[in-house]
Amino acid sequence: MSSPDINESLFKKPNFWLLHISGWLFYYLVLVFDNLFLFGSYNYFGNSIVYLLIPITLMGMLLTIPLRYLFRHCMHMRPLWLGVMILGVSALLSVLWTVPKNLLLHYARGEDVFALSSIPGFEWVHLFMMVSTSFFIIMVWCSLYFGINYHFRLVDAQGQRYEAARLSHLAQIRMLRYQINPHFLFNSLNAVSTLVMRDDKQRCNRMLSQLSTFLRFSLDTDPEKKIRLHEEIRALMLYLDIEKTRFGERLEVKLHVHPDAEFALVPSLLIQPLIENAIKHAIAKMSRGGKITVRAWLEETDLILQVEDNGPLTDLAGINKDGVGLQNITDRLRVLYQDKQSLKLYVVNPNGFGVRISLPYEEN
Repeated sequence: MSSPDINESLFKKPNFWLLHISGWLFYYLVLVFDNLFLFGSYNYFGNSIVYLLIPITLMGMLLTIPLRYLFRHCMHMRPLWLGVMILGVSALLSVLWTVPKNLLLHYARGEDVFALSSIPGFEWVHLFMMVSTSFFIIMVWCSLYFGINYHFRLVDAQGQRYEAARLSHLAQIRMLRYQINPHFLFNSLNAVSTLVMRDDKQRCNRMLSQLSTFLRFSLDTDPEKKIRLHEEIRALMLYLDIEKTRFGERLEVKLHVHPDAEFALVPSLLIQPLIENAIKHAIAKMSRGGKITVRAWLEETDLILQVEDNGPLTDLAGINKDGVGLQNITDRLRVLYQDKQSLKLYVVNPNGFGVRISLPYEEN
């Protein structure tokens, strides 16, 4: 049963145009109230102030629309440069807004708007006050824009974190369901029983220790946290050692992990479902010569994980791409890394199946 999308249901981002128009409508109503009842503009303009403030408000609304598209591309700038850019753009728009606004007010008074030196409103102190007022309004718009956007980015990140935790828990539960199953335990215990009958106490103790350690790791690992790649490989080897006891010479495992990649952070139990798929669909169908190769290395800023087998598969038509293991991995990677990750399936020449995972390299 799938849970509702947190981001789409509870924290849906409001429409920009609805907020933009509503905000400027509120500003217009505040202006009308101030000019009619507080500042005495009624003595100059009468009821026409209600209509005069409409083009003034529309000018402000139109001037701030380009800011949306500018800020979209500057959202990831350093805070200092972002602040300088916001102040500079706001100051420029304040001047562009104040001049026609001031001219419009004086035109409504019947004054000569071209004789600027004779217009009292164009005295420097008064003009500075009007520019400051326009600057304040535009800065309020900028503050609301960034505040709302950062708020919903935080909400989206929180929703993704919750979804990642949910899928991680679900992946662990499913892993325990299809991995630590009666068949697996039966085979493991049967192998232990065989070693006891052979009086091979050393191998028997080692296998029991590996089995208990793997089970403990599966149960105790916090699914919400990432672990170092070398820890993931160590747990993987515990599982593979148990399986090698079952298959003997039919299973050969090769590891090629670059030293630079050993301390990279990866989601816990990421590789194990891929190995389990390879054993179930490839090694178990071979009478001898089964081999699984695990590779990990860095490519620029990405961590590459690769799992290949030499099973009988010769084309991708025989792959169950919607299987539990692959689907779990795909869901977890998508939630944890969004579009910065990739998972590709391919056929190994001359035969066999491979999976290649690309993740952003993280060490802290």
